[in-house]
Amino acid sequence: MRDFEDMDCIEAHWNKRAPSYDEFVVRGYSDLRERRAWQDHFTSILGSEPLEILDVGCGPGIVSMQLADLGHRITSVDLSEEMLERARKNASENGLDIDFRKGNAMALDFHDDSFDAVVSDYMLWTVPDPEKVISEWMRVLRPGGILAFTDGDWFNDPRSTPLRCRISSFFHSMEKKGREDDDMGGFEEQELWSRRAQRPADDVRMAEAAGFSDIRVIHDVQKKVLHGRRYLAHGLTNDHYTVVARKKKA
Repeated sequence: MRDFEDMDCIEAHWNKRAPSYDEFVVRGYSDLRERRAWQDHFTSILGSEPLEILDVGCGPGIVSMQLADLGHRITSVDLSEEMLERARKNASENGLDIDFRKGNAMALDFHDDSFDAVVSDYMLWTVPDPEKVISEWMRVLRPGGILAFTDGDWFNDPRSTPLRCRISSFFHSMEKKGREDDDMGGFEEQELWSRRAQRPADDVRMAEAAGFSDIRVIHDVQKKVLHGRRYLAHGLTNDHYTVVARKKKA
């Protein structure tokens, strides 16, 4: 029962955050330099051949759009209907055909061995049971399939010094422009596993326990994809990393 209570809180949080988060990520997609940097990052992991990809926790759909731009066939799920509404609008306005569905990352509504790759950006830190999520990623991947999830050590990164946090907060406040819809609200009071985790070491441990192989971590992704004020606001205080792994071939 606790998992479902937590998921209700998560859904409410991201429904509330949808307008401001959509504005933030769409700004990045509209920036050609940032979009190409993300696409280069994904291509270095996934290769250039078209794949069937599942994007878990797609939010306003920007990662899905970046991958669809590259010719991949994308199915995307998110718990928040408000996020999905914005994702469908963003994809439509850019002429992209993406299958957006409401879904729970801990119980994906797909058959086993359905996708060539699973991607997820900045989602795992929020879930009540990350082990269950990673096991679901393993289940829906085809043998030999690739997992690539990006996240950050938002709570325990030693680079979050007082000076760096003040600089980041200043540039972040410039982006907010008086908005109040991107505060954490009651969500910050949840007993998030990521608050006490050692990341990305715990992410790697969970991927190993789920049966993934060839696990590696790409650190400081934010230095590759963010620049200028966006880097100072969102990339200065934390390691944004991508965990890459593979499901063993049968």
